[in-house]
Amino acid sequence: MIFAIIVVVVAFLFYRYVTRESRVKQQALSEDFPVSWRQILSERVAFYLSLTANDRQRFEKKIQVFLAQTRVTGIETEIDDTTRVLVAASAIIPVFGFPDWEYGNLSEVLVVPDAWTQQRDPNKEYAGLEGTLLGSVQGFQTSHYMRLSKTSLEQGFKDALDKQNVGIHEFAHLLDEADGVIDGVPGVALPAELRPEWEAVMQREIAAIRAGNSEINNYAGTNEAEFFAVVTEYFFEKPEKLQEHHPELYQLLSRALRQNPKKRFLRFAIDPREWIRSLRSRRKFGRNDPCPCGSGKKYKDCHLQQQSQAA
Repeated sequence: MIFAIIVVVVAFLFYRYVTRESRVKQQALSEDFPVSWRQILSERVAFYLSLTANDRQRFEKKIQVFLAQTRVTGIETEIDDTTRVLVAASAIIPVFGFPDWEYGNLSEVLVVPDAWTQQRDPNKEYAGLEGTLLGSVQGFQTSHYMRLSKTSLEQGFKDALDKQNVGIHEFAHLLDEADGVIDGVPGVALPAELRPEWEAVMQREIAAIRAGNSEINNYAGTNEAEFFAVVTEYFFEKPEKLQEHHPELYQLLSRALRQNPKKRFLRFAIDPREWIRSLRSRRKFGRNDPCPCGSGKKYKDCHLQQQSQAA
């Protein structure tokens, strides 16, 4: 009898263990999306504003699942809802074209101050405007974690037109690594038939950057892995400029990431990126301007009203 009870208990505990991930996911999906989180997205994330109503709901659900599965921990800095939502948005944006994508082996995101000293050693200060992926980079077999500068994370969403977003950059590395190696060729996302063309275009663009003949951030010329991460930032922040200056690269990224951000942004009378920038610089849209969220309402009857209520 005792043996049978032990077997039942062990079986139950094993069942709870193997089903934990699915239960956490289902719990997250069953909850209403917090109104305060939606306000953060509406005021800070231009990508979210560019989505259709149905896609916004899908984006919100992916935010909930990510935060339910991944710890966001502050190191010598406070973590609030804004930081957590911006980390999650950074994770979801580059993989939004893949409905079932999850960062299964990312266990934790460590958010650090802009100037952070590891173990309080003054000789080991990390550069402020740099996100760094820590842990194993030799495959995708063990859990690892990411470190992000809090100031850099926030800056990436303050100016949605500067081609730079540290959060997107670092999660692009994880997307790249999903096939087992960070090499600038996102094997899981990139169809096999596109790989030779991608390799050729990537090498040509890197050569141009190193020769000083490209407006792509020079950091992209460091190596193939950094090239992919940098152009992914560019792709989501200024897609129209990337397509204008690098049409073949834009077309390949669109196919690999299964997204067309330029087309999304063109739907709006007021560019959501400009609206985000205006909020950050404290400039105002006219009360009777169309709200850039795409609701069809006037600004005064939509997000201006929401901001007033929040205040």
